[in-house]
Amino acid sequence: MFIIAVLSLILGIYLGVLYDLPLKLLTILLFFFICLTPLIILKKIRLAAVLIFICFLITGVIRIGIVTAKTSAVPCITEENKIYEGYITDSSRHIKTIKLITPSSLNNAGAAFITDRDLNIGDRISAYGKIRELSPSFHNPYTISWKWLKKLEGINYEIKGKVITVLPGKNLIQTLRNKLKKTIDDSGAKHQDVIKALTIGDMTSLNENTKNLFLKTGTSHILSISGLHVSIITGFFFFIIRWLLGRYRLLRISGRHTKYASLMAIPFPFIFMIISGSSIPSVRATIMITVFMLSLFFERQREITNTIALSALIILLIYPHSLFMPSFQLSFISILFIVIIMGKLYPHVRLKNTYINWFSTSVLTTVAATIGTLPIVIYHFYGVNPICVIHNLISIPFMCMVAIPVGFSGMILPYGEYLLRITGELINLNIAVLSCLDFGYIFPLIRPNLFEMMLFYALLLCIIFSKKKLLLSFLIFIIFPLLIVHISFACKNRFNNDFSMNFIDVGIGDAILVEASKGVRILIDGGGDFRGNFDTGRTIVTPILLSKKILTLDYVINTHPHGDHSGGLPYILNTFKVKTFVAGKYDINDSKFIEILKIVKNKKIKFQIWKQGDKISMDNDTAILVMNPWQDFPGDDQNNASLVMKFIYKNTSFLLTGDIGSEVEKRLILSGMPLASSIMKIPHHGSRNSSSLPFLFAVKPDIAVLSAGSGIKGLPSEEVIERYRMLSIPVLRTDKNGFIQISSDGNMNTDTRTYR
Repeated sequence: MFIIAVLSLILGIYLGVLYDLPLKLLTILLFFFICLTPLIILKKIRLAAVLIFICFLITGVIRIGIVTAKTSAVPCITEENKIYEGYITDSSRHIKTIKLITPSSLNNAGAAFITDRDLNIGDRISAYGKIRELSPSFHNPYTISWKWLKKLEGINYEIKGKVITVLPGKNLIQTLRNKLKKTIDDSGAKHQDVIKALTIGDMTSLNENTKNLFLKTGTSHILSISGLHVSIITGFFFFIIRWLLGRYRLLRISGRHTKYASLMAIPFPFIFMIISGSSIPSVRATIMITVFMLSLFFERQREITNTIALSALIILLIYPHSLFMPSFQLSFISILFIVIIMGKLYPHVRLKNTYINWFSTSVLTTVAATIGTLPIVIYHFYGVNPICVIHNLISIPFMCMVAIPVGFSGMILPYGEYLLRITGELINLNIAVLSCLDFGYIFPLIRPNLFEMMLFYALLLCIIFSKKKLLLSFLIFIIFPLLIVHISFACKNRFNNDFSMNFIDVGIGDAILVEASKGVRILIDGGGDFRGNFDTGRTIVTPILLSKKILTLDYVINTHPHGDHSGGLPYILNTFKVKTFVAGKYDINDSKFIEILKIVKNKKIKFQIWKQGDKISMDNDTAILVMNPWQDFPGDDQNNASLVMKFIYKNTSFLLTGDIGSEVEKRLILSGMPLASSIMKIPHHGSRNSSSLPFLFAVKPDIAVLSAGSGIKGLPSEEVIERYRMLSIPVLRTDKNGFIQISSDGNMNTDTRTYR
């Protein structure tokens, strides 16, 4: 019953994020149900249980609602260059979190500061630049904005500027962290970056190749402070204390040495949490271990599922947004399935030989965690390594059970540099073994949605407990039919869909996914940060493609080689199976576009150059008419060299205009091209030098779509927006409407959906 109550709380948090529900009304309802439950609990137990579940559900909605309300109550600020001072409270490789001191109006406010500079937690810094409210910049389905999560953590601002001064932290904890970090730096040990990550939670200097190796071998969880690390540290001290207490015969005979040891071991995870930087994952792990230690003290360790549920309840009441973080999901699901599968299979594999028994237990727990977390791993990381069980069986003993205790000893004991060097050698050996076994990684994989995850877990649990007749019947008569229906429905959507054009929100830039009939999939441009430091292909386009079950793209089309259109394409070309890459005729002097052509050549992707007059037929109902550039186009102006394409599906047409200006618009009109279209993408992100009135009269679109974002002054132009308004042409904007999907059955009937 308690587990169902916690699940109700989780459902409430999820509903609270999806829907904007009135908190005052819900609070009144919660108070009413809480008062009503004791009155009926003795007479109608089942009804009282339902009311308890409803109370937990409403609590979840209210808790996430309170956090969301706080993020919306942000003081107004003026974006102007100033000096901002504060303390570093969290530090990763590229993003630092600052607790502001000045200006006084923002005292104690949290701000994200993007910099690659090596800054430690506790450092006092001053930065010169602009501050603005931290708000999600991309609104697309299938993705969770890190800015949204940061706001739920209380980080409401973003500072863009340069660091002026840095003063080392002076409080006791930060002094200790800095001293430990210096000890590691001065030790001369190998892989100092990994030692820092394992012991003090400092991942700012982690080598990218090392991170990728651990990711591909399914062992990346070892590099970040999590429940595994905290449990090993706690277990280390627990067994030492229990051994010492067990030397007293009376305590050992009564079994109280275990109870007292569990209580006395509780301070150690808190100490480790503080030393490792008190990040949210380490706080969560500390809560989990503390609850488990208390269950040992109160002799409730056999009720492990309730212990897990209680840990989740406490964490979600403190950090409700943890529900959407991969670390929280992976931690609890892995522990839950280890408990379930071990409880079911361990009695059958238990042997008398201690070493064989330890090995079989290790294998079983690793397999259980791998199977249990499979859909979550695929959802967040788009890949999986089937032999990661072997990798974990090697890495966990090396890295966690040996390297962490030896590394900690080396940081605090005299002449500890020798122990740190031993730690470095152990890590080096582990990395060498992983490098030799670096195979089997399957990437990319289609991402499961929530329904598919629930179906997977229902199927798995029914198989595990198939001896229960009720669950066996549920498996045969409900799960299997649901699975067959879902697969049929998914195949129908994939290969028998109507024509659909998806305008992805990539800020300033274009990325358009075309879902044509009979399973044809086309990606037009890949977006890209005009500053060149954000990979839209990896972060935005890839999760959308995989969520739509797309692994193969029939065409990848680059309208022109500017970074805001081609920046995300290298990752797409390297990751997905692409049948044909298409470009227009223009001067090739962009380094990123040359990189794209090298990828196309190396992967033996078919390359085509389209020009005015080309017509590409997909099937009897779908065709692409190319309108620009013309054959003798000089190609020196890349915007005007943009591919202009008209997608025709039966009686519906979509005109994609790239970044052309008014001179090309005029030429298209004079050339007599059939410009009239149902849907039009507004040229050049709404630049004042495009969308001329004659061109709009020639196209006469029913809907115009604008791909826009912040960052470039004057885009879009209010003058241009007014032209569309004057002609009564509805304008959908990615910066205001987010992801835009326009579907058509080909008979002039269109269905428009937006995601914001």
